[in-house]
Amino acid sequence: MGSNPGDVDVSELLTKLTLEEKVSLLAGVDWWRTPVIKRPSVFVPHIKFTDGPNGARGESYVSGIKAACFPCGTCVGATFDADLAYRVGGAVAKEAKTKSAVALLGPTMNVIRSPLGGRNYETFSEDPFMLGILGAAYVRGCQAEGIAATPKHFVANDAENRRTKLSVEVDEQTLREIYLRPFQMVMKLSDPWCFMTSYNKVNGTYVPDSRRLVQDVLREEWGFKGTVVSDWAGTYSTAPGIEAGVDIEMPGPPKWRTKDAVTKAVEAGTLSQAKVDASARRVLELAKRLGCFEYPDEPPERAVEDAARDELIKVVGANGLTVLKNEQVLPIPEGSTVAVIGQHATSIVLGGGGSARVDALHTVNVPTGFEKLGYTTKVAAGVPVFGAVPHADPAIVFETGKQELTANPVKLEWFNGSVIGENLAHEERRPQAEYMIKEKWPSYLERDCCTRITFDLVAPSTGDHILSVISTGRALCYVNDQLVFTREQEKDLRLESFYFFKRQLEKRFTYSMTAGQRYSIRLESWATEEHLLAALDWKMFQGSAIRFHEHIDIPQRLEEAANIAKSCDYAVVCVGNVNEVESEGFDRETMDLPGEQYKLIQSVISANPKSVVVNFTGAPVAMTQFVDTAPAIVQAWFPGQEAGDSVAAVLSGNVNPSGRLPLSWPKRIEDNSSFGNFPVDSHDILRYEEGLDVGYKWYDRPDAPEPLFPFGFGLSYTTFSLESASILGQDAISDKNGYITVKATVKNTGMRAGKCLVQFYVARTPSDKGYVTLAPLKRLEGVAKVHVEPSETQEAVVQLDKYAVSSYDKDNSCWLAEKGAYQVLVGLSSVDIAHRINFSLPDSFTWQGV
Repeated sequence: MGSNPGDVDVSELLTKLTLEEKVSLLAGVDWWRTPVIKRPSVFVPHIKFTDGPNGARGESYVSGIKAACFPCGTCVGATFDADLAYRVGGAVAKEAKTKSAVALLGPTMNVIRSPLGGRNYETFSEDPFMLGILGAAYVRGCQAEGIAATPKHFVANDAENRRTKLSVEVDEQTLREIYLRPFQMVMKLSDPWCFMTSYNKVNGTYVPDSRRLVQDVLREEWGFKGTVVSDWAGTYSTAPGIEAGVDIEMPGPPKWRTKDAVTKAVEAGTLSQAKVDASARRVLELAKRLGCFEYPDEPPERAVEDAARDELIKVVGANGLTVLKNEQVLPIPEGSTVAVIGQHATSIVLGGGGSARVDALHTVNVPTGFEKLGYTTKVAAGVPVFGAVPHADPAIVFETGKQELTANPVKLEWFNGSVIGENLAHEERRPQAEYMIKEKWPSYLERDCCTRITFDLVAPSTGDHILSVISTGRALCYVNDQLVFTREQEKDLRLESFYFFKRQLEKRFTYSMTAGQRYSIRLESWATEEHLLAALDWKMFQGSAIRFHEHIDIPQRLEEAANIAKSCDYAVVCVGNVNEVESEGFDRETMDLPGEQYKLIQSVISANPKSVVVNFTGAPVAMTQFVDTAPAIVQAWFPGQEAGDSVAAVLSGNVNPSGRLPLSWPKRIEDNSSFGNFPVDSHDILRYEEGLDVGYKWYDRPDAPEPLFPFGFGLSYTTFSLESASILGQDAISDKNGYITVKATVKNTGMRAGKCLVQFYVARTPSDKGYVTLAPLKRLEGVAKVHVEPSETQEAVVQLDKYAVSSYDKDNSCWLAEKGAYQVLVGLSSVDIAHRINFSLPDSFTWQGV
């Protein structure tokens, strides 16, 4: 090592490490960090990771350190804008620095195969090309700030139910062209410093144990030289995973890569010393690249306000908003009165649940967004929307016996042993009646322990109110010292039980209360029984909560919404999902909106002919109930912490909508190509029997149903015409380095300036003998988003390379570009094709790599 710690010679350092020290580098020491090695003449700093991908949350789910919440993946996908994805990657990387992390766990790049996929909101698209383009841009933006991006989850992690058990059964061509291609493009276009493996098996082998996928494809075929990290608790072996090329087991302390286990494997000859050395080298090289040797100290995490970052979030959210229907309602004229209705209008849902969840620095709701622009608004609560019962409104929760509101009214006591009230180990106050043990077991707490949560609640109304107990262990609930509910030990335990599975864990009951009366609430709970924990493969998040939702008179709420809608010039009814419906850990059971939201929509649009339905979800929901009657429909996705500003900017016309659907929107779940093969079956098999026909490729088939809205669709406040299209260098794709240039002339035929998304699809014209490989009817291979002033024209230009004319030849294990006739289809959506341009490939060629 030279005078500058950053000048460390990795090869020399590696020779100084003992086998045990090298082994220690192959696993984390805690939830987020790799180990520190420090002895005379030897120093290895730690690497700290953070979740990703909608914002850098930081170390803890419960620490209280807030972070900026960015638009979700499908919102970024709906922009079809690589420049914005690049800027988001850079901004989230800057957030990672405020959390003292050097590696970000994102972007998520899995394919939206079914509308019900729990993590659809995290990823960009159903289309492999768009996933690759946007993912690569995000990675470049992140790494330009010196923070490692970690594209995930490699590969075919497109479902959440039983994700650590299921085996994806998929043919090689489909695996290559649909599920591996996004990661292949990211390698080609961005050179990531890390990759994350997925939880699932592919054709019977866990991905992190798959030498073929990790070593042969990712490392050797594609040339990846960086670090591969497991998903958290996604390591399933000792020697096979290291031999496959997975460098780090996370989190720590390790289950599989203990020093004893790895050392014995080397001594027994089931694991080569060279593989250990290679992985240790890559960990050291990553630490050097990230500046960890120069700056080994880890300052405290910070929550940082940043006006420029917030403006970016607003811009991306507005650019992703997608207008699906507009019968001369939008934009809403300046000076209009606007009824803003629904829980999603005032309680912004920032994203889905799981590891992408961010505790936002602040939120801008929809009424505030309109009011900033000078509109007069009236607000109606609408109907309640929740997965698990929500926490009680802070305005009705008090410290026991106290009359004034306080910031942390809930008392939480921990006791060692199984007797409530004996052997007090710890006491604290919290804002909500909930706790979770996740990152590490508290030092003051024994495994045999119990807790007591106490607070007072003032009933907001009279009626049978809903309470729920969510607990991974046994629990008792008391009201005014009377036992009112017993919750038995939960038997269906999973790794992430309390964090991801609150809706599945909760047990509800009703309790009659009188408005204005005070009630003493007490929840006693016990740690999860040891014999159940012993049966799990890995540690589990444990916790308990008592939640409350007041009795709601639904007919009265619907009447109120209708009256307020009727009293205003325009009505905006905000609906959607919450993060306990769209979440990591489980898939949705239905496309339907939860609660009575369809009744709310009908009440509003019946009362006001100038009504706009704004839907906040990360994935498609059923709309057939109102698509014909709603005058205007806007898909807002989960647009981030500046949501109200983004929505108001588009609905007011300050921003001309340019969002387009990055996925096909089915009329019903039965119309999707994965229906019948989603979710996982009882044998933990998930069959990808639709093959290449994912998304619009399925709806292109002549016998397929029509989608409600096609891929690439979205409306503007102006109109565009594709006047002409042409190809330069029609036979230029003669080998793996060639390309052709395609140009389309776009004219703005309306009265407003706007952005037009031009889509370029490639189709093959079958020869008499047919092709060696099967192919979809067309594939997206280029996009260009151009700004056009009224009555003006602009050129949209893309370059098409070997990917555009290649299919995977599974029989010869290579990509094959077959000579013959092709077409470029130029249009404004997957079904709105304006021009077809012929070109030819003069000679066939094969290729591998990127």
